[in-house]
Amino acid sequence: MKKAIIYLSALLVAMLTLSSYTIIYDPSLEPEEGVEMAGYLKGMLSEKAGIESVIVAEPAGKVKGRVIRITHSEGKGIFEYSLYGKKSSLTLDGGSCWAMKYAADQLVSDIASQKAPSRYKKEGSIEGLEIFDRPERCDLRILDDNIWQYDSKSIPEVWEAMGEDCRDDYRAPQFAQIVRAYMPDVVTLQEYSRHMHQRFNPLVEQYGYSITTEGDGKAWNHTPIFYKTSVLDLLETNFCLYTPEKWSNKGTKSFSSAVFRRKSDGKQFAVITTHLWWKGDPAQPGSSQARASQIRLVIAEAECIKAKYGCPVFVTGDMNCYEDSTPLQQFISEGFKPCYELATLSTDNTNGHHICSAKDGYSRQSRRRSPLRKEGAIDHCFLYNGQSTEVLVFDCITPYFTIKLTDHYPNLIDARL
Repeated sequence: MKKAIIYLSALLVAMLTLSSYTIIYDPSLEPEEGVEMAGYLKGMLSEKAGIESVIVAEPAGKVKGRVIRITHSEGKGIFEYSLYGKKSSLTLDGGSCWAMKYAADQLVSDIASQKAPSRYKKEGSIEGLEIFDRPERCDLRILDDNIWQYDSKSIPEVWEAMGEDCRDDYRAPQFAQIVRAYMPDVVTLQEYSRHMHQRFNPLVEQYGYSITTEGDGKAWNHTPIFYKTSVLDLLETNFCLYTPEKWSNKGTKSFSSAVFRRKSDGKQFAVITTHLWWKGDPAQPGSSQARASQIRLVIAEAECIKAKYGCPVFVTGDMNCYEDSTPLQQFISEGFKPCYELATLSTDNTNGHHICSAKDGYSRQSRRRSPLRKEGAIDHCFLYNGQSTEVLVFDCITPYFTIKLTDHYPNLIDARL
């Protein structure tokens, strides 16, 4: 009996060796491009191809049997991917977790349909592709992001030392691809300069987006709203530059509002986005009161929209203060509900902020007082007059490539009107 058990065990091991893969990841990569991507590939192989696999970190010696290596080779473009090798030894190489996931789906499909030839090679890019479906029942998607205004023609010394480029020509296509990947109905931005507009706007125009207003003719709108013209009609828009200049930071602090009607069913909703004064009271006394005054203008705008249209109002933006601060508590007391608390399917409780500046370079590290959204976020998304509106998902978009674009992770709201 003992010999029979040993024999059957050896046979089972041999069968698994023939039918399974060992997925090898590079532990020096970000988890989303390493161990987490390996887990995703393992799950897809099991679900789509009926193939079980094991995951190991990059081993010192040779691994026997069929192998899939996950890597991010130097010089690989953010949205580029390649698949290559033999059936027994395959490599998945991607410039970001988005590209890797797309490549993994293709690889699994080819393995499941036995289309992977003895010499296997595929390469491409996800740039220009819509890759994130909306959840069931979602009929409104809003993307919000403070994109960090850096208009210089030069690369900061610390960035150059890191081998990275943070100029608008480099960042604008990536911001545009984030929009394309999610294809939101509305995009709200902060720190949006004329310089960035020249580079970003032509890219998103080809995806069907238009800006509601560039400003009032005198002041540039650093807090714009973009919308998908094939889906929405613009009923009304407004731009308000915060004054006096002392609290406007060279005209960058403002709010924009827009009221939309959906073409398919006539439902109306409004969006307001803002960037409030940024300094603290120790650095500039009166700063909290300045933010409080600016928020009262936003509340007044929301009230006017409610009185005229009776529709739900989403408020987004970089408000440079925490939820428990006196300025933000004005929103709460007036019935503005945080979207992360309203989300019924999934939510994100991280603070949404990290280091990214000309002086410091970039990292995942956050200097906010807490890693949690309620205590540490300065970017906020609210819903007002939304009794008939359901927030389904609130999410922070945090792939590794995004930390090189701005110090604010993009926020995503999926809702149902």
